[in-house]
Amino acid sequence: MAFYCSHIALHTIEENENVMIYGPAVMNAEVLCYKGSLADVRTVGISQGRQNEKEQAQKTYPQIEKFQEITQKGILYSLENGQVDAVIQDLTKAANVPEYSCSPIAETDYVSYVLVVDKDFVGTELFWDFIDSYNRAAGKLNEPEYLAEKLGVETEWLADKRIEFLTFDSRV
Repeated sequence: MAFYCSHIALHTIEENENVMIYGPAVMNAEVLCYKGSLADVRTVGISQGRQNEKEQAQKTYPQIEKFQEITQKGILYSLENGQVDAVIQDLTKAANVPEYSCSPIAETDYVSYVLVVDKDFVGTELFWDFIDSYNRAAGKLNEPEYLAEKLGVETEWLADKRIEFLTFDSRV
């Protein structure tokens, strides 16, 4: 069982017939981090293989001219030393660099992460226990005050971020 971005999840299930995408887990988790003015952003660093996020940002910010794929480890370095004007990264990572401004990458909802599970595990007692625990955690994380505390930011920092932790149907 794992939470993967949609891109990696699709590759995983193509390579392993024993696993499946159970469903979407987190929406709107990425932000565009930048220095200076958002209007001046032309080149954006993005983690390798993140086509969905690239498409979302391109629609939202038409002034973007180019995307550069960068390893996750080097993405903030590329912003800091001016190789790119902005980077797309997960909200949890953006919370660790308050010196940058952050804006949502999309005006509409999109899926950031999905739950990938072993097909034989789905429907077992342990699976349902996990789903119940996950749903409780998702409920708490959807409370802005709680999420802000966990991220180490002020609640106001989350005001324009639309991250949403989705829940799964529990057994009936």
